[in-house]
Amino acid sequence: MLAFVPSAFAADRSAVPEMIEGAPTYIRFRPIFIPIIQKDRVTRQVGITLMLELVQGQEKDGIEEKRPLLTDAFMRDLYGFFQQRASLGTRIDQVYLKDRLLKVADNIVGPKMVQEVLIQKLFEDRK
Repeated sequence: MLAFVPSAFAADRSAVPEMIEGAPTYIRFRPIFIPIIQKDRVTRQVGITLMLELVQGQEKDGIEEKRPLLTDAFMRDLYGFFQQRASLGTRIDQVYLKDRLLKVADNIVGPKMVQEVLIQKLFEDRK
């Protein structure tokens, strides 16, 4: 009898799952690409994908409306961060970078709204 169930019914993915009470709320950002310029050319490009974990009970709406400001502030800070370290060739201290980006977020949305800045992906493309 299951063979007669329409496949569209079985694969209905339009339903939004309910949030579990007390579960963290996240805001995902599109990947940010930062060119690293040395002398007169781009020598590599760093890509990073960020996600914000909000403080428990904090609603997305207050932060979503500031998304463009957050994206711009993250891009500016990341550009400065990677450009300063371009000639060093050292490993990226992700704990330091996450803390730095949390301070950027706090400056835009206010303190005690973002619990943590998560780095989902961090990669480098040498030119």
